Amino acid sequence: MAVLATAFFSTFGVGAYTFSLSLSADSIGLSASWLGLAFSGYFLARLVLAPLAGCSADYFGPIPLLRWACGIGTAVPCLYHFFPMVESLGLIQICLGFCAGIVKPVSMSLLGQCTRQKERGRLFALYNTCLYSAFIIGPIVGGAGIGFQGKLGFVSLIWPALGMGLSFVALLMNSSEDAPASKEKQKETEGLPWRKAGFLPLLLAVLGRTAGASVVITFLPRLISEHFGLSGYLAGFLFALPNLAIILAMPATGRWADSRDRAGLTFLGMGFCAACLFGLGQPVPLWIFCLLVAGMGFGSALSLPASMSLAADMGGAKGRVMGVFLGVSNLGFVLGPGIAGFAAEAGGMADAFELTALFGGLCLLPTLISMSKRLYAD
Repeated sequence: MAVLATAFFSTFGVGAYTFSLSLSADSIGLSASWLGLAFSGYFLARLVLAPLAGCSADYFGPIPLLRWACGIGTAVPCLYHFFPMVESLGLIQICLGFCAGIVKPVSMSLLGQCTRQKERGRLFALYNTCLYSAFIIGPIVGGAGIGFQGKLGFVSLIWPALGMGLSFVALLMNSSEDAPASKEKQKETEGLPWRKAGFLPLLLAVLGRTAGASVVITFLPRLISEHFGLSGYLAGFLFALPNLAIILAMPATGRWADSRDRAGLTFLGMGFCAACLFGLGQPVPLWIFCLLVAGMGFGSALSLPASMSLAADMGGAKGRVMGVFLGVSNLGFVLGPGIAGFAAEAGGMADAFELTALFGGLCLLPTLISMSKRLYAD
């Protein structure tokens, strides 16, 4: 429960601040270059820290590491009080990226350690439900804070401090204390399962899925405006529809991940995401467009608990495995917008979605080959 609370509150706080910063960048005088640097630093921090944090969790224990990350995240927003400059807001964003880069892989490794293999699908489904609920609530609260104060200020800065603070309290109330792993235990868990048949195909599949997800986050509002001329509440609803579909489907897909073939569910869900992403680039009516957007959410819900459970099953070094898993996931978020941006410049916005969907499909080919070899062996 402490880990689930940490996942929700920390994601909620960072999401509220990130949305507020982007929404009010022009009004507070934050230049486009500084805003871009802040967001690039945020994702780069998560990319670099995920494997390092996972490795540290195997040696020093996940609970102390989570407490340190959440404690620092609580204090970071106070930086603006001592240095009330516009640039400080971007630095706060980067620092929060460091904290989030520690919290997610370490919390996932902890869930993998404390859960039996047959129950991991449901627990990871519950974990993702907390995350995606925070993804929806955070921006709403962040926007409400901007509307209340009229600009980015104390009200907006209180959200990340509150989210990280509540996470710290939840972890502090947890009575268990992890001791550093013994040398014998370190020998048992050292190394990543590169030789396991499904490990590299799983990482490639995750790379393709998150590249597609990043394109939806980055370019879906523009595509909605270009194709249908929608803005405001209707555009916001379409943008939130994948997350709503994920939350609604998670109770069922989590149970499936515990009772069915996880590799098959991963392939099916990610393949469905790629197909829907390709369909978004086609000239379709609005109702089909809505189905495709919701379909991407369902595909993600199908693959998320299955793929996370597969990663947790790969070996004893849960922290390192989850760190690499999330590192590759973050790499997809870095590469996706670049691939889509190149396609949009060369052709159009529809080409951006089609090319990224093809990239995601190609990343699934090793998983298909691995599954075929296993079926042939059986």
